[in-house]
Amino acid sequence: MNGAPRASDDRVAALERAVAALDARLAALEGARPAAAVEEAGDDSPAPIERRAIDATALMTLAGRTLMVLGGAYLLRALTEAGVWAPLVGVAAGYAYAGALLVAVDRSARRGRRLSAVFHGVSASIIVLPLLWEAVTKFGAIDGAAAAAVLTATVTAVLVVAVRARVQALAWTIVAGAVVSSLALTAATGAVLPFAAADIVLGTVALWIGYTIDWVLLRWPLAATADLAVSALAVAVASGTATSPRPAIIAVQLALMTAYLASIAIRTLVRGRDVNVFETLQGALALAAGFGGAVYVARASAMGGALLVTIAIGSGIGCYAVAFAFVARQQGLRHNFYFYTSFALAFVLAASLLGLGEPSLLWAGLAAASAWTARRVHPQTGTRPGAGGSDAGASLTFVLALHAAVYFVAAAWTSGLLASSIVALAGPPVRQSAFSPMLFAVFAAGCICWLIAAPSPTRPADRFVIVPRLVIAAVVAAAAAGWLAALIISDTTAAGVAAAARTAALAATALALAAAAAAPRTREAGWLVYPMLVAGAVKLLAEDLPRSTAASLFVALAAYGGALIAAPHIMRAAKIQN
Repeated sequence: MNGAPRASDDRVAALERAVAALDARLAALEGARPAAAVEEAGDDSPAPIERRAIDATALMTLAGRTLMVLGGAYLLRALTEAGVWAPLVGVAAGYAYAGALLVAVDRSARRGRRLSAVFHGVSASIIVLPLLWEAVTKFGAIDGAAAAAVLTATVTAVLVVAVRARVQALAWTIVAGAVVSSLALTAATGAVLPFAAADIVLGTVALWIGYTIDWVLLRWPLAATADLAVSALAVAVASGTATSPRPAIIAVQLALMTAYLASIAIRTLVRGRDVNVFETLQGALALAAGFGGAVYVARASAMGGALLVTIAIGSGIGCYAVAFAFVARQQGLRHNFYFYTSFALAFVLAASLLGLGEPSLLWAGLAAASAWTARRVHPQTGTRPGAGGSDAGASLTFVLALHAAVYFVAAAWTSGLLASSIVALAGPPVRQSAFSPMLFAVFAAGCICWLIAAPSPTRPADRFVIVPRLVIAAVVAAAAAGWLAALIISDTTAAGVAAAARTAALAATALALAAAAAAPRTREAGWLVYPMLVAGAVKLLAEDLPRSTAASLFVALAAYGGALIAAPHIMRAAKIQN
């Protein structure tokens, strides 16, 4: 008697559980409840199979909805092509349609329906970018400058929605479309300047998105596009195809440098972060394409030189001040210090090259000042406690010594000291004019840089200082050898006599380096003795033997052989003495 009601109750309970499971799965499909609620509904079917079925159903539903949305966009296009309304009105209607989809993206994301938000966002991107292309190329509703402005506003708006909704797939979709659209519209319209400005704005937006929510890969393609577009401005000026005003071109080129360097400065100085790989690479590219391009355009157009010199001087002084007064003392971040001092060096070189007809004397003075400062700052680390200790002090020394080497090599190159030395040692026998006071001043500055004592290599970081000091010593030694050879060689000197004179000059320089290795201030000279002797051997085989007479060859072989014998003994005696 009681079996029938109990069985009926069991069937009712089973039916209720089935309805509850169905309701839970429907809620999971719509995104109203977490997927875990499906398991709590009490269904005995295998969960993985059901989840795959739900995912497939959801994807099919969203794909169908996307096709319907795109169909609506094509309806608007059909109305425009039929002449129902003006092309500009049709473009505006299409953008309003895409705007409604962006609103749907934000709403779906706030409700937890992230997949739906992605589909809405991709649909909006598919609509707006091809619509912009047709508005320019097919309907002629807007020109290149207006298209660049619309592209900037559209991509920025989509990126804002993507960040707000935390839908990275939407951000990548619109960025990829923006890169392709910018390049295609630039080629179609020839409006390089407007799209270069648009690329700079979008690149900066992507940079700050990475700073804010760590979508760090998003900034690479837009930065590369901005660099390419700004470089194209200089190429257009060089080829004579540029149609934009030169001041506007220079302004956009400087905007690239300013946008990225200012953003990097805010992150590294205000936020106290260490400079990363992207910032180092993009900062250098922005400096080369932006400031370097502006320098080229200014010189080609004979305008804006004073402004660029002022910018370079101010930037160089500012970077040096930031590096030494703030980064080295407050942050103790070695990467930041290298970054700002490197940019300071580049700006100072550019400013002096632009503003001075002959910058060699200034660079020689800066080389001596950098070498002197490197020795002075070493006893003090210049950093806050715990920011790097003695290694930080060695880093300051290395950077300053490196700057001294760069300034000196630049001075030796622009003054002609290196060129005259090469001609004296390897060129045809000619009489060179007497060494000018400028050449002597540059040579003296190199000697001063080398003679300023380097710190004793008591720490591993100190040993890196030998690299820039070796560069300075090598240039000084080459100049000294060339000077000795030039004292003998003239236009009337026979080839064999000239070869012997050069061999004797190299041998004498090798002996001088061996003797200099005994002094603590110039101990790096020992590293140059054997390379100098190798150079003499190569020269004997390549020049002396084929060209010299017996008498001149006797002089060359005697001089070089004496150097081979004496140099090792001098260095060994110096090592024993020390």
